[in-house]
Amino acid sequence: MTEVVESPTEGELARLHIHDRHTALGLDTDDLVGMYRTILLARELDKRIWALNRQGRAAFVVSGQGHEGAQVGAAWAIRAGKDKVFPYYRDLALMLTLGMTPTEVMAGVFARADDPNTGGRQMPNHWGSRRLGVITGSSPIATQLPHASGLAFAQQIEGSDGVSLAFFGEGATARGDWHEALNFAGIHRLPVVFVCENNGYAISVPIAKESAVENVADRAHGYGCTGLIVDGNDPLDVYEAVQGAVQRAAAGEGPSLVEAKTYRYLAHTSDDDDRTYRSAEEVEAWRKKDPLQRMHQYLIEQRLLPHAREEEIIAEVKGLVEEATRVAEAMAEPAPETAYTKVFARPLAPLVGAPPGRGDDPDAGAVAARAAAVSVDTYAEAGGEVVDKNVIAAVNGVLRELLAGDERVMILGEDVGPRGGVFRATDGLIAEFGDQRVVDTPLAESSIVGIAIGLALGGRLPIAEIQFADFIHAAFDQLVSEAARIHYRSNGDFHVPMVVRAPWGGGVHGALYHSQSIEASYSHIPGLKVVVPSTPADVVGLLREAVLDPDPVMVLEHKKTYRLITGPVPTSTDWRVPIGLADVARPGSDATIVTYGLHRHLAVEAAESLSEAGEGEVEVIDLRTISPLDRETVLESVARTGRCLVVHEDNISFGVGAEVAALVAEEAFYDLDAPVRRLATPDVPNFPFAGSLEGEMLIGADDIAAAARILLAV
Repeated sequence: MTEVVESPTEGELARLHIHDRHTALGLDTDDLVGMYRTILLARELDKRIWALNRQGRAAFVVSGQGHEGAQVGAAWAIRAGKDKVFPYYRDLALMLTLGMTPTEVMAGVFARADDPNTGGRQMPNHWGSRRLGVITGSSPIATQLPHASGLAFAQQIEGSDGVSLAFFGEGATARGDWHEALNFAGIHRLPVVFVCENNGYAISVPIAKESAVENVADRAHGYGCTGLIVDGNDPLDVYEAVQGAVQRAAAGEGPSLVEAKTYRYLAHTSDDDDRTYRSAEEVEAWRKKDPLQRMHQYLIEQRLLPHAREEEIIAEVKGLVEEATRVAEAMAEPAPETAYTKVFARPLAPLVGAPPGRGDDPDAGAVAARAAAVSVDTYAEAGGEVVDKNVIAAVNGVLRELLAGDERVMILGEDVGPRGGVFRATDGLIAEFGDQRVVDTPLAESSIVGIAIGLALGGRLPIAEIQFADFIHAAFDQLVSEAARIHYRSNGDFHVPMVVRAPWGGGVHGALYHSQSIEASYSHIPGLKVVVPSTPADVVGLLREAVLDPDPVMVLEHKKTYRLITGPVPTSTDWRVPIGLADVARPGSDATIVTYGLHRHLAVEAAESLSEAGEGEVEVIDLRTISPLDRETVLESVARTGRCLVVHEDNISFGVGAEVAALVAEEAFYDLDAPVRRLATPDVPNFPFAGSLEGEMLIGADDIAAAARILLAV
């Protein structure tokens, strides 16, 4: 049920404040004076930041004036070193309470290199600090909420009494991520507290047009959460509610949703004009409930703030704001060349497109592994033990081995539990490892990926399975705005060691929504690695590498290969396939076919038929990794053969073929004996259901041979 903590009326305030409210809450004089000082510091710092913007010295700012009581009251209940915090962009007072200094805040306002949140990479107020237990945040609203549930899940699994707390405005409750985060938290009784700072407006849209119910916390019951509504302008009310929620969560009593009713006094941001959607009279009415004045009044009535001490605090705060402004404005801006750094926690190749000498050097261990890598055939010829498996058996086997070898590894997704996945990739794993290691989730892809991000931030190694690649687009925001950007946006303070597995591709009568090729869309995203194994040995080797990689890795498995393709797999758990290394699937001298996925096998078949007919020796390059692309292997091959055909199942426009063709044209133009050609699916949605329609669209070995024959004739 939702508990409403009634706010006192103006006439009741003085009478209520005569009585000691704080002692029963476990707060002493130092706490109360500290709360007042922090609220005052936040207010004065916020006012200075707003003034800096109006003076043209700060490009963009976000105000939290009016929210300070809710933020400081909640933050006072957070246990430093134990709890994890997911703030949103209005949480200046929250951050000051947690230990961020005014100078550090100002460094973000001026976008200085020493900004501890982002190093000048994000707008001000995009908070994050591993030192303070504050998880990096972004601009899209509500995306941090699944992360909070995921990290709380990690806390629950490890058996700690740590709690995750997520802060957001009521506008975020319109997002799907809000629903999915609370739903997952309620299902698993997670130690998480959701704090809604309800100021009545999502930019300009009032609550009546945001929600069908007046109170956000009224929805708590539907998610199995405890719901509380408190006066957000009364720090003691907020503290009481959040402290209780933290205690319940730490004791294993599940999640809470605390709605703090408050108000922002200024516009949404420095680029907003709030006069267009609310009246001056409304703002003034709320200013009479100012949390700063109410906290001050309580201290005076309780005789806890002597005049001398008050004057001392005011002078101290003024000095801190002045010093923070002076010091931060004088700080150095980020060096221009650092814009190319920290895209990946483990760079595998030079940054494409960066000026010479810019960007991070490739990881030395990755370079060494690449140099030492051998094919599975070479491995077997050297005496390595191998066993034949099909692709799906290889997937299942390596997942079992990864779970057994590292307790941090988890699998989560739709139907991965007793059902064993629709393709049986996780068959038997829940019986062996339990439902906290193999987790059936709601049918909510954004939640699956968002929870996995939180688990990764909490020290786990999650493998998120998307049942069909076609359904991953619901998680686009989590993958693109969050997972791929977390390392870069936090200036290297955080990273996301997460794997997302997804079966992709056509040829199985899956029609339009079980046949899509998604690799080009996600390979375009900096910070995300995309691998496409096509043999049993490559599936095993690349999955092992992906799980141990500190960056998010998407592993795409062509579903038609699952039971069609069989091959040798090394039995040693030391077998690895480096991410970013292509494979010469068939050597040749007259032309190069660059491909991946199922079409590796079809291209080899086509090349063999051409050789048998005496029409030429075609080399087949299986990319295996789309991003980062193995440019060296492709260019070396094309330089030898003089001809290049790129084959893929995805639509022809703006696909991987276009990227490979551009690479060859830019770097190997004078080695070419013929124009680069592409063979790909026409720009028709992949794939129609009827056999006659699907068959018309699919690219087979005969199609590849015909395209290569034309190229060889030039």
